[in-house]
Amino acid sequence: MSDGSTEVVEHEPARREEVARVLADAFLDDPAWVAIGPARERARLRLLRAYYRIVLREAGADGGPSWCALRDGAVVGVAVTYADGLAYPPRRALIAESPPFLGAGPGPAIRGARVDAIFKKRHPHEPHLYLWQLAAHPTAQRQGVGRALMGRVLEEAGRRGSPAYLETTKPENVPYYAGFGFEVVDEADLPRGAHVWFMLRDRAGSPDS
Repeated sequence: MSDGSTEVVEHEPARREEVARVLADAFLDDPAWVAIGPARERARLRLLRAYYRIVLREAGADGGPSWCALRDGAVVGVAVTYADGLAYPPRRALIAESPPFLGAGPGPAIRGARVDAIFKKRHPHEPHLYLWQLAAHPTAQRQGVGRALMGRVLEEAGRRGSPAYLETTKPENVPYYAGFGFEVVDEADLPRGAHVWFMLRDRAGSPDS
């Protein structure tokens, strides 16, 4: 599948390091990560890269399908899902994901645990496809990368007859995802003044909306 110069392919383990770097760069200034992580960008970037390496291994074992958006053979965007959303969080996830936060200091570890608890408390208990991550590299944003990836995600949800669920901490993403048929079903405050919106797209949502 392609969108102009963007090609969407299934994520392969050989690209894991590249994908982790794209995710870290894309979410470096995300409100949730600014709320959780160290104030210094370089330290926060180290935390994100270490975290995403771990969770991409988890998603490869317990989640999927996942896709990469490529331009000239390089990863410029990522969509990671748990098609069986009830399989999230993966087994022993809290233990596996702890080292990057502990290494960043007590503040990130405590704040990360608080945010994780808020997210997991609101995670749906009914069958669904969980869009865990959707990201475009900062150099490729607003160029149709996210839309191309979302098309594949919604195609998978439609094939399974499943609602789709996601979280976002950027207010500008709420109308963006609403354009794909997602609706806000809950929201919550996070540390350091951040906020999160929980969004659901039911089975009747139009993939062309």
